[in-house]
Amino acid sequence: MELIFAIVLASAALLAALDYLFHRAVVRRNQVRAEERARVLVEDAERQGEIRLKEIELEAREKADAVEAAFEQETRKKRADLQATQRQLEDQERLLERKAALVAQKQTEMEARELSLSERDTALAARQQELATLIQEQRTRLERVAGMSVQQAKRELMREMESQARAESAAILKRIEEDTRERSESEARRIIGTALQRIPVGQIVDLACSLVKLPNDEMKGRIIGREGRNIRALEMATGIDLIVDDTPSAIILSGFDPFRREVAKVSIERLVEDGRIHPGRIEEVVQKVREETDELLREAGEAAAFELGIVSLPEALARLVGRMKFFVVSGYNLLQHCREVAGLAASLAAELEVSSETLKRAGLLHGIGLVEPGGSEVPPLLLSAELAGRFGETPAVVQAIRGLHGRESDPSLDTILLRMARKVSLSRPGMQRDNMDIWITRMKELERVAQSFPGVARAFAMRAGKEVRIIVESEKVSDTDVIWLSKDIAARIEREISYPGQIRVNVIRETRAVDYAK
Repeated sequence: MELIFAIVLASAALLAALDYLFHRAVVRRNQVRAEERARVLVEDAERQGEIRLKEIELEAREKADAVEAAFEQETRKKRADLQATQRQLEDQERLLERKAALVAQKQTEMEARELSLSERDTALAARQQELATLIQEQRTRLERVAGMSVQQAKRELMREMESQARAESAAILKRIEEDTRERSESEARRIIGTALQRIPVGQIVDLACSLVKLPNDEMKGRIIGREGRNIRALEMATGIDLIVDDTPSAIILSGFDPFRREVAKVSIERLVEDGRIHPGRIEEVVQKVREETDELLREAGEAAAFELGIVSLPEALARLVGRMKFFVVSGYNLLQHCREVAGLAASLAAELEVSSETLKRAGLLHGIGLVEPGGSEVPPLLLSAELAGRFGETPAVVQAIRGLHGRESDPSLDTILLRMARKVSLSRPGMQRDNMDIWITRMKELERVAQSFPGVARAFAMRAGKEVRIIVESEKVSDTDVIWLSKDIAARIEREISYPGQIRVNVIRETRAVDYAK
């Protein structure tokens, strides 16, 4: 047992020794390998270090060469700048030296010239003294011979020369005035003739009638209505006579007021287009057309201004210009007349090569005083100038319009041209109709007298002035008052208005009861 144990111990010791030797050999071999690997790494590191060092040295050398090249380039540039500056300084020094030499030379010449001038002044003074002495001696001799002083002789000579010059200048002025008058008359005729050729002749308007086209003759019966109620309602609402005759597909509106005729015409056209024609609808349409008047007037005024090339016309003035479309004065349409005056004045200004803007505006606006709704005691032309200034027109336009009324001693060119244009427009054949103007004035007076009585709502002069149709307010005038009102109006017309024949005073009082079914 002991032997086995000893053998086991010996075997274990042998195994341990063998294991130790094996591990030692492995460790030694690994150590050798590690040393070899370390040596290789060290050699690689040394080789890499040498390469990196050489690269750094190469980069440092390149940077040093670049710095050295930049320094040399900068140095050469500064050296070149210094050389250029030095050359400029040298050139300036030479220029200054040359200028200094010229200044010295000129100074020497000036001194020599001053010396020469001084000598000449001395000689001239001596010569003047000699001449003064000789002149005095000659004057004394002449005074002794002529028996008069120098001043007397001078005055006599000047008087003679003045008389001769006046006679010659009077003859020259007379000849110039005659030539100027002949030339100015010829030139004025040429200018006016040219201006007239550029402006078409104004058309005389239809003073009392307007024509309304109808789609067919059957529409006439609808306009007349049952027992004539529709046509009576139209005449009552518009104040215009409706003439339904044999004219095919048309009716005639008769009345002295173009504005009323236009309202009646537009109302009838709308009624025909709508198809509903009865008294209630007629009054509604007529009232609506009257309410649209302002817009129609503004559009008409702006259209007239646009045709003349007038821009920025204030809205208030545009409405007044539009109102002129419905006014007739002395047989001509007022808007057409004002447009013609503006065009003629502008053409005259173009012939004279002066600005025409002021003339066009003044020519178009000079008639607005006749249509101003408020009425005024101021003469129409002065009222036109006042309205133009109130609504923003320039002082030149206002003065040109005002100049048409007065007779200034020194009128402006604009005023003269505007007067000529207005006179030419009014002098054309057919433009003046005094009898028609008197008739229209009488018609307006009839309406004014009727409307002056209390309780009168509306008054229309109709049937060419043979009838005054008066509509009263039923709340203020009773049936009994209607009779006395017609007599009072007739009596006043007899006293204040001159007229041929007789005038029918027709006072109408109408009571209406309106209720609504709910």
